[in-house]
Formats: sequence, structure tokens, C-alpha cells
Amino acid sequence: MARRPGRRERPLDPAAGPLERFAWELRTLREAAGLTYADMAEVSHFSSSTLSQAAAGHRLPTRDVVLAYVGACGGDPHTWEDRWEHVRRAVQVAATPGADDAVGHGCNDTETTSFVGREAELAAGAEALGAYRLVTLVGVGGVGKTRLARRLVRTVEQRFADGVFCAELADLTDPDIVAEAIASATGVQIASGQDPVAALAVALHRRKALLLLDNCEHLLSGCALAVHGLLTRLPQLRVLATSRQPLDIGAEYVLPVKPLDLPSPTDGHPNGGDLTSPGRAPSASMVLFADRARAASPGFRITEENRHLVARVCRRLDGLPLALEIAARRLRTLTPAELLERLDHRFRFLGPGAAERTAHPRHQALRALFDWSFELCTEAEREAWQQLSLCSGGALLHDAERLCGSPGPDGTVTTTPDDAFEAVTGLVDKSLVTRVTTGARTRLHMLETVRAYGQERLAEAGRTCHAQRRHRAHYLGLAARAGAALGTPEEAHWLRRLRAEHVNLRQVVTAPPPFGEPPEALLHASLGFWLHCLTSANVGEGAGWMRKVLERHPRPPSAATTVAWCRAAWVASFLLTLHGDHHGAREVVERGERALATARSAADSTGSPVGEADRSELTAAFFQMRSLMALLAGEAEASVNYARAALRSEYFSTSLLTEPQCVSQLGFAAILQGDRRHAAPLLEQALAMSEARGDTWHRCYLLWALAVHHGETERPDLALEFLRSALRHMREIDERMGEAALGETLAWVLTLLGDTRPAAVLLGAVDKAWHPAGLPRLFGFAHLTAHREHCIDNARAALGAAEYTRAHEEGRHIGIRQALEQAFRLIDPTSVAGLPSPAPS
Repeated sequence: MARRPGRRERPLDPAAGPLERFAWELRTLREAAGLTYADMAEVSHFSSSTLSQAAAGHRLPTRDVVLAYVGACGGDPHTWEDRWEHVRRAVQVAATPGADDAVGHGCNDTETTSFVGREAELAAGAEALGAYRLVTLVGVGGVGKTRLARRLVRTVEQRFADGVFCAELADLTDPDIVAEAIASATGVQIASGQDPVAALAVALHRRKALLLLDNCEHLLSGCALAVHGLLTRLPQLRVLATSRQPLDIGAEYVLPVKPLDLPSPTDGHPNGGDLTSPGRAPSASMVLFADRARAASPGFRITEENRHLVARVCRRLDGLPLALEIAARRLRTLTPAELLERLDHRFRFLGPGAAERTAHPRHQALRALFDWSFELCTEAEREAWQQLSLCSGGALLHDAERLCGSPGPDGTVTTTPDDAFEAVTGLVDKSLVTRVTTGARTRLHMLETVRAYGQERLAEAGRTCHAQRRHRAHYLGLAARAGAALGTPEEAHWLRRLRAEHVNLRQVVTAPPPFGEPPEALLHASLGFWLHCLTSANVGEGAGWMRKVLERHPRPPSAATTVAWCRAAWVASFLLTLHGDHHGAREVVERGERALATARSAADSTGSPVGEADRSELTAAFFQMRSLMALLAGEAEASVNYARAALRSEYFSTSLLTEPQCVSQLGFAAILQGDRRHAAPLLEQALAMSEARGDTWHRCYLLWALAVHHGETERPDLALEFLRSALRHMREIDERMGEAALGETLAWVLTLLGDTRPAAVLLGAVDKAWHPAGLPRLFGFAHLTAHREHCIDNARAALGAAEYTRAHEEGRHIGIRQALEQAFRLIDPTSVAGLPSPAPS
């Protein structure tokens, strides 16, 4: 088939200068070989567009591109390398107008597209340039540093009476000639053998000028030396640099350039809103995408029907301006829905075919942009990038070091802990990883696009399976350690720890395990899920996790795993019970009891790895779970019988909280039976047991239960004291569902005291809290639901329907945390002064 003719190349004049002559010679070589750029791309590792740009005469191509071009045409690489070096020197030191006439040299290009957002960065940059002599805009590739820098130059240029100068460094490959490039940009001629920095210092002496150095990341040493030399000699000079990492010299002010702000999560749904929502400022990423999409496809508009799709595109592409601009051009062919579907393969899809033809080759495709970042990394940084790309929820610095420096699947250590720290630090410096501080700890995050690139390179290197094993082993190990700490003074720490890792835990639990992974890893980790999922308001999701675990392992995989499997079965029954699936929970308990019976039978004949202590502990735990299910069903007598059966055990699990939980269930059963005389002593006994253990979570619920008891015995003031104490403990572990239960009871107690409006506000706040958690209101306790109904009736009667609705909506708007503090402040203005802030996630 005949090739389709390409666009005709612009004519070149070999007499116009060394750059055009070099491009003309390259074209002549290709024409003599009788090749098209597509032919050449097939035998080189560069695209046809990159090769054609090499002979366009706009800029000097890199040495690698030239050698690939010449090699494809059958030329002599050594001869052409010498030619390239000669032209490079000629271009960098070419005479330009004198410095006296060079005001604004290279900085005043007219913008051809609209500038979106960045008001905060522009203000911060303008202020920094007044206080610091070197300001570096730092950010990941494609985030818009160059565009921001040039807009910033226009904002402040009136401050610099002697001009602003721009030196574009993207095509330089030798850090030793940065000063020569600056001289070329400023119009300073360098005599043979003269020190360029010294020549610049003489030419720009006493001049109040601004120098923009664009794209410094691959020439850091050269840029640092040149800038330091100039700043020490020229006290009135200011330098604005763009780079993927700081220059790390002197009093450098580093201004991070982050992606454009994203639509809110609700804008990913058809009933959300962004550009079309009255009263809401549109996100900058949506504005940019809409503007570029209209330019590429004039009929395009953001509508009610496609807004949520566009919002999801913006979030999938992390608000990266370059990615959004390339994606927007694809709307010439695709609908927003089709565009969204193809972003799973973003590096192939957002390629040169949708790029701006005049852009630098590194900005003509998303893949090329990150290829360049990858090339700038050390080998250790590349391995760390690939490994950390599996962390969908980010990672603590401590975890990142262990992941990148721990033994590989074959037991060998390729990176020492010190090397791992330096590799991670290098990724932060290169803007590939961002850091935030949570609870005095450093947490690292990658943009989804950066993660996707890392995973592609991981697959290309054939290391995906090994990296996944390391990732899974680490986070499953964390969950197992957390499970072992439940019911101890370490419980609060581990609950906060797992809260921050919820997304990583979701990833390892829901993904199919790699071939050969021992089942014990997931079974042991399950012990950490039950309390984590309850306190983080993820009961429904946790129940789904445990269904998956038991689907993979419907029975103990081996006799040696019986104990771990039964503990996982208990966790599943707990989460299923709270999720409202009592039938599924009961079936799991029965399977657990059968597994123990099978283990006992095996012990009679062959001996069993399930010892008597483990068997007794697990039997008691399953009785406790049957007691809880009966309690939630309102079957007080059955609940008491099961709890007493459990308490006859000689061994109890700290992690499963069997003993204090059974005592507390006896206390709840006494409340259901109207036995006020025994209810409080039982709950107080369980509270004392939990306090002795250092169990923060159980104390929260026992204090809440005592508040219910005192409210029912017409002692609302005492109930309020217990509720306030419960809230203090809940704040220690950020217990979200505990706060919802506490809010329900506080609203009921407030109506007993006649404070009906704050009660109605609380009812609105708790309504919003229960719905997404995946468990029935008030855990399904019919007895407590009756209190709620009385509370609603009393509040409606006292306030009237209209005022009750206004108060209820106010609560939904402000949320449970603020509603609780407002209510306690109304009762006693000093009552919330000692409340800790919610624990950091």
C-alpha cells in the first residue's frame, strides 16, 4: 500500500545560520537514503514526529536524536557527532543584540491560549521575588511551570528597569555551557577563552534585572554554579528558575507548583455540580479542560449530562494541565464517556497524535514527559518510584523506606535503608512524590498519573509480581500487628495507624493474591480488620472484605491454619452482624464451630496443632458472638445464656475482647429485661476490666451504655457526664460510629432536659453519619431506636414541624463533630475545652 504523503516541510536556507544549515544537511541525508520519517522510526527508538522535528530547523535536536536519525539513514555517527558539537557551541554563544538593547529578550511571547487559575501561586511568586534573589518554581512535569513563570514575569517586569531575560535550557545537554546560554539570552558576547560568568558580571553591573532560567532539572550542577556566581557578583539581579527539583543553593525560595485544583468528589456524580452550579466557583481543572475542548471541538459544551464525566476525567488526570490539554483534543473524535474509558491506557492514548505540533518533543506526549523524568532519576530512585507506585493510598516515610529497602522475594537486599531514604528523598526533590505532615509523621503521596507510569515501568522490567508480594506482605503484616494489639494500651495507636492505610488495605484484600502466597498472611491480617472497619465507619466495606476472604478459604486451608482461619471467621461474623446480615453471620459462626470440632476429632487420633487454650478461647469467642446476635435481635434470655457459656472458659482472647464484651452484653441484656439493679454493676465491671487492659475503644461504648442506663433511670445530668467522658475517649481514636451513637443518645437526653432545638440539630447530624457507614442505625438495637423515636416526637411537638426541619437540616450541614461540640457548649460552655482534637489519620 502506498504511504499517505505527509505535510510538506518548510523550506530551509543553509546560508541563514548554523542551525538551519545543520537541519538542511539532515534532510539531504534522508532524501539521499530515500526514506520517510515513518521508515526511520521503525529502525530507531524515536517516533517519526521526533525525527521530523530534528530536521525542522526550529531548535537543535539532542545528540541521541541526531545519532538515531543518522544511523537510520546509514550515515557515519562519529562525523555527525562532531558536526552536532560544533553547531551546539555556535548556537549557544551566537552573537545577539547588545545588552543595552536586550530588555525583555525572549520573555514577551504572546500567549496563544487562555491562562487559567494560579492566582495564589502568582501572588506568592510576586511576593517572593521581592524578598528573595532566587525563586525556583518546582513541580512535576506537565504541571505548567513554564507557563506560570512567564505569566509571573509579566506580573513583575515593571519592577526591573533594566529588563527581563529568558534562557530556555530544555535542549541543552552539557551543564558546563549554562553560563554561555545565559550570555546568549542576555545579549552578552563572550570572547574566546573568557569566563562567561565574569563577562556577564561586567555587562550587567548595576543593572536591576530579572533572569528566567526555564527547565533546569537536567542541568542542576551547571545552573547552580552559574546562578551562584551571578548572584554573588550582581547584587541587583533576581533569578526566577523552573525545575523539577530545587537548585539547592544559598537563600533559594522554593515555590511548589501543584496541579490545578480538582472538582469536588460530589462533582463525579450526575447530581453534583461544578461549572453549572450557581454560587460555586468552578475548579480550575474543569475551566482549563472546557476551554481547550471548545478550541479543539467548537461544538463542545459542559452540560448537565456530561459534567460528571468531565469532572472524573479531570480527577483521573490529577489536574495536570498538559494531560488535560492533550485529552481535550481527543474530543474531536470521542465523547466524554469514551474519553474516560480510555484513560486506563493514558500513556498510549495521550500520545503525539493529540499534541500541539509546536510544543517541545518532551511535551508532545504524556509518556515522553515522564520518560524524561525517569531518565533524570538514579537507578535507586527508579526502583523506589516503581515500588511506591503500588501504594494507592500513599505511604508513611517509614513504610516507604521499608518497602524500598527490605529484602526482595528471593531474600536479597538490593537497597540498604540509607539508600532507600536517599532514593525516596530524591523522588520528593524531583516533584514525583509530595509530602504532607500527619500527626508529626511524614506521609508521601504520588499523583495517579505518576503511579500509572511507575506501574508501567514495573511491568516492562518484569518486576510486578515481586513488587506486589513485597507490598502485600508489608500491609498485611501491619494489619496482623494491629490485630494482636487490640484490647491493649497499644490499641489506639494501631487504630490510627490502620485508618491512614485503609486504601492500601483495600487494595491488598480485594486483589487476587499472587501465586504461592501462603494463606496465613491474609488470615492473620484479618484480625486487624474488625475494629478498624467499625471505628472508621467502613463496616459495610469490611463485611465485603471478609466475604472475599472466606470465599477464597471457605474452610481452614490446612490443620496448621485452623486457629488463624477461626479467628478470621469470628471477624467476619462480627462485621456481618453489625452490617445487618445476621443470617450470614450465624452461618459463619457455625462453620467456625465445625472447624473446631474437626480439629478436636483429629486430635483424638493423630494429634492437632490446635491446643486446648486456642480451642477454649475460640469456643468462648463464638459463644460471645451468638450472644451479641441474640442481643441485637431482642432475645435477652438467649443472649445471657450464650454470654455465661462463654465466661465459663478458662482462656480468653485479648484481641477478640471476649471476657469484657460478654460482661457488657450481660449488662445490656439486663437493661433490655428492665433489671436496673444488675445492669449498672455489670457495665461498671466491664468498664473496670477494659480500663485495666488499657482498651480505649471498649471504654467508649461502656461509658455510652452507662449513659443510656442513667438516662432511663431519670438521671440525665449523670448521663451527660458519662457521654462527655465517652466523647473524650472517642476523640483519642477518631471513633466515627461511636460519635454517631453518642449523638443519638445525647439528643434523647437533651429532650429529657427540655433542650429540643440542639437535639433536633444532633438528629440531623447523625442521620448523615449513619447512612454511608454500612450498618443499621444504633447497630440495630430496637430498644435504643425506641428512644430515638420518642426524641423525634418530643422535638417536633416542642419546635413545630417547620423549625424542627430547619434545625435538622442545620445538623446535616455542620456534621456530627460540630453538632456535638455545640450541644455540650450549650449545656456547659467549659465542657468542650478539654476535648482533644480528632486523631490525625
